[in-house]
Amino acid sequence: MVFWSTLLLLGLFSSGWFANDRYRARASQKKTHLVQMKGYRFTSPLLDVELPQGMSVANEPIPFKYKIEDFIRDQQQRGHVSKVSVYYRDLHDGPWFGIDENVVFNPASMLKVPVLMAWLRRAEKDPAVLSQRFIYDGRDDLTASQQLKPQQSIVAGRPYTVKELLHYMLNFSDNNATRLLYERMNPAELDQIMDDLNIENRPTAEGNTTTPHSYSGFFRILYNASYLNREYSEYALQLLSQQDFPQGMVAGVPAGIPVAAKFGEFSHGPPRNEYQLHEFGIVYHPRQPYVLGIMTMGQDAEKQAEIIREISRITYQAVDMPNR
Repeated sequence: MVFWSTLLLLGLFSSGWFANDRYRARASQKKTHLVQMKGYRFTSPLLDVELPQGMSVANEPIPFKYKIEDFIRDQQQRGHVSKVSVYYRDLHDGPWFGIDENVVFNPASMLKVPVLMAWLRRAEKDPAVLSQRFIYDGRDDLTASQQLKPQQSIVAGRPYTVKELLHYMLNFSDNNATRLLYERMNPAELDQIMDDLNIENRPTAEGNTTTPHSYSGFFRILYNASYLNREYSEYALQLLSQQDFPQGMVAGVPAGIPVAAKFGEFSHGPPRNEYQLHEFGIVYHPRQPYVLGIMTMGQDAEKQAEIIREISRITYQAVDMPNR
């Protein structure tokens, strides 16, 4: 599965992977039983969980799905967007739903998340790698093609530690920082992550693709600290909680609610003139944290951002309702 050596030549992180999601529905005969850890903010405190009697994830006990479907249908009829796919998952006991969750999109900058994971995997063996310094030489400014420009970006001639570059890559989606990190890695390290996580790459003539259902694996794995250790899973989600995309999911939840997320955008020129805008992440509702992924296709970036934040708002309000 060696494809990373040509990744940047095809356009920065325009490829994707398909995570296999095998969650077996089952019913428990007991009340909910939770065993929790203390002292972690972004990773799961749950060490063990049992579902309540009579509850099965296969029953899809999430009625607000239909509110979101109605909203998407209305936006499509108004011509504001051509495609919208949604993935939602309750992170405590696993119920989930999807709306066209297997439609393929170009994830673009959302693939900076596995690059982050690869560097932190290396740091698990040698924490000193995060202090290594690299210098950006200023060639080929990759931020020039970004429609959503980074609010801050690295400058030519200045040395940056790996930790600083991860900050620019995740918090500001700086493509130049990403390129610097990528070029200092062995592509086999990224291939190994994909193999370890059983995530499949599916290239197409226009780049590689992923789906909301597939991409969700990255955030579930980080939340459960099931691949990186708990310290670095916590660090990764902390970085993602500082993402600079205020017009997206975070605008749909109350102020002060943490959202660890990554957005991505991809433009396809004539004859289709297609613009894709996505966001995927974890919303840390105080009672019920959840994964939410929204992928859109259309021709109006502002309308697509508005759709993302409205779906985020509908979801949060529904989760926030007692006895939903």
